[in-house]
Amino acid sequence: MRVLVDAREFANMVAHAARVLERDNPYVALDAADDGLAIGAAGDSQWSHGRVDATVLEAGSAVVSGLWLNALANAMPSGEIGVEADGVYLTLRGGEASLRMRVGDEGDRPAEPAAPERMVPVDADAYAALCGSVAPEAGSTRDQPVLASVRFVAAGGLLTATATNRYMAGRRSIPVGGVPDGEWLADADWVKRNAKGVNAIGFTDRMMVVDTGGFTDAIVLTAGQYPMVDRLFDRPGDPAGVAVVDRRALMDAARMLKSVCFDSRMGIIPLILDERDGMLRVRYAGDGQDSDSQGVRLLEADITGDVDVKLNADYLLTVLAGMDADRVSVVKTREMSPVLFEQDDSAVEQLVMPVR
Repeated sequence: MRVLVDAREFANMVAHAARVLERDNPYVALDAADDGLAIGAAGDSQWSHGRVDATVLEAGSAVVSGLWLNALANAMPSGEIGVEADGVYLTLRGGEASLRMRVGDEGDRPAEPAAPERMVPVDADAYAALCGSVAPEAGSTRDQPVLASVRFVAAGGLLTATATNRYMAGRRSIPVGGVPDGEWLADADWVKRNAKGVNAIGFTDRMMVVDTGGFTDAIVLTAGQYPMVDRLFDRPGDPAGVAVVDRRALMDAARMLKSVCFDSRMGIIPLILDERDGMLRVRYAGDGQDSDSQGVRLLEADITGDVDVKLNADYLLTVLAGMDADRVSVVKTREMSPVLFEQDDSAVEQLVMPVR
C-alpha cells in the first residue's frame, strides 16, 4: 500500500477512529483503494469508519495499532505525506521526517457491524441542535446506563430526543421522514461526541448509526426501560405562575451569582427566582460558611402569577444553554413540581426539579 495524503486530514481521521479503541484491542484497519484512504476501528460497544481523499499509488491494506498510529500521525509535519505499508512496517514520510511502526496480523482486523437497511437523511444543523438540547441533561454515572443515555423516538415523521438525570430533563423534536416508528436508547456521551455534521442516521435492532459523509459511527444500543418522563412536560391549563424573560440575560445573571458563591456545604448553589416590583429577581442568599454573602440581579420580564422557585444554578444554566430562542417562558406548574422552560416555537422543552 502506498498513498499520498494531507497530513492534517490523515491525523484527524485517525484521531476520530482512535476515540473508540480499547487499550487491550487497539487495532485499526487502513484500506487504500480508488481515490481514497479509509480507516476502520472497533471498541467494546462502538465502531467508527472514516475516509479521506488521497492519491493512491498502490492499493492495499494494513492492520496496525490505532493508538500508536494516532501518536505518529500527530507528530508528522503539515503538508502532503506518504503512507506506505510493506507487510512488516507502516511508514509515514513527510518533509524531512520519517516514522514507522510494525503492522499487526490480518486476524486483528476490526469487525464491521451490520448496516441499517436504510440511512435516513437529516438536516445537520437541526440534528446537532436536537442532540445539544438534551444530551447534557443525561446522567453521568456509568452504573446507570439507561439514565446515561438519550432516548430517541420516531413517530409520525418526527424524531424526538429526551434525556434526564431525574433532576432535570430535556426534550426536543425535529422533522425526519423515513425513520420507521420505534424507540432506541444511545449513550449520551457518544451522542454528544457525534452530533456535528451528521447528514444521515439509521437504526438496527442492535445499533444506532450516524454518518457525516466523511465518518460513519455506530454504537450498541442501551438495553433497559426508559423512565416515563413525557407526562412531566404536560403544561397545566392554569399554572401557578409564568415569567417570560430574555434567555441570555437570565444565563448571565445565573453565571454572575454562581461566581460569587463560595459555600460548598450543600454541594449545590441554589438560586431563587421571584417577582419584585414587576421584574424577575434572581438572587443568591448564602448560608453556612457563606452566610454573609448575598447577590441579586433584576431582569425585565413579563410575569403572571406566583413564580417563586429555588433552582440549582448548574441545572438552570444547563437547560438554558439547551434552548436557542431569545426569550423563554419559566413556568411554575405547582409547588415542588418540576419547573418547565419553554420557547415560542415549542421546538425544545426543559424541566428542572426545584431545590427543597
